[in-house]
Amino acid sequence: MIKANHTFWGGLFFRYYTAIRLRRHFRFIRFEGDVKDNGLPILMIANHFSWWDGFIQLYTNERFFKRRFFVMMLEQQLKKHPILTYAGAFSIRKNARNVVESLDYALQVLTSNQQLLLLFPQGEIKSLYTSDIRFERGLEYLLRKRMNEIQLVFNVNLIDYFSDNKPGLTVYLKEFPLRDITSLERIEDEFNLFAAACKLKQRE
Repeated sequence: MIKANHTFWGGLFFRYYTAIRLRRHFRFIRFEGDVKDNGLPILMIANHFSWWDGFIQLYTNERFFKRRFFVMMLEQQLKKHPILTYAGAFSIRKNARNVVESLDYALQVLTSNQQLLLLFPQGEIKSLYTSDIRFERGLEYLLRKRMNEIQLVFNVNLIDYFSDNKPGLTVYLKEFPLRDITSLERIEDEFNLFAAACKLKQRE
């Protein structure tokens, strides 16, 4: 697997690069939701609909949590863009024998309250209009094997153009209490309910 390669200058570059690129591409960036930093390691799960994913959550992390940022990427994609390791990207190969190595690396990330791990649990880019997101089993592995308390944050990102040539971005956030978790299916259902509520609010 390919591991994240955090450096001071790499982190500084991506913080500024992300802020500049997002502000140029989006007409506005608006945040919805009341998520507080509980001082725990953070696991953020998000919808995956565009090239901008990852940068949006990196920007969100800088805005709300200011943690060392990690994101799991498919290995073939990370090999094409190895510079992203400096932004906290590390690799996973689906259906490979070493998939557990990547998941155990993610578990290690979640042992520090100074760190945030971003997962796209559907495993690949899906249309923004997908109404029923199906989760891969890797998330279940992390929740079952974790040895410490973590903060789970749902993130749904939606865009609208209306009459402008640049889209507006709304970042929806919600904390989900892990004490009530009984299965991966429960988290999947709750995330889909949250996504549906975000889309409804977006239409208002």
